Amino acid sequence: MSLQNMTHDDLKKLIAEAVRETLVQMGADPSNPIEMQRDFQHLRQWRRAGEDLRSKGMLTLLSIFITGSVALFLVGLRDYFGK
Repeated sequence: MSLQNMTHDDLKKLIAEAVRETLVQMGADPSNPIEMQRDFQHLRQWRRAGEDLRSKGMLTLLSIFITGSVALFLVGLRDYFGK
């Protein structure tokens, strides 16, 4: 059957089967969409947690660097005026 002779229902079935096969190849169970949604939600939470950890880690490193720089500057001033 060529694409030109396909009915709307035939095309819909073909697409549904292609999507189902793709999901199975990805390791998802298309017969249980609620479970798939929960899995994707879990992945989203892990991704957001990783992004939060990265941004907070960078902020912490920046704070440590700035605090160390200010402390070094103040120690230098104290030594300069202390003599």
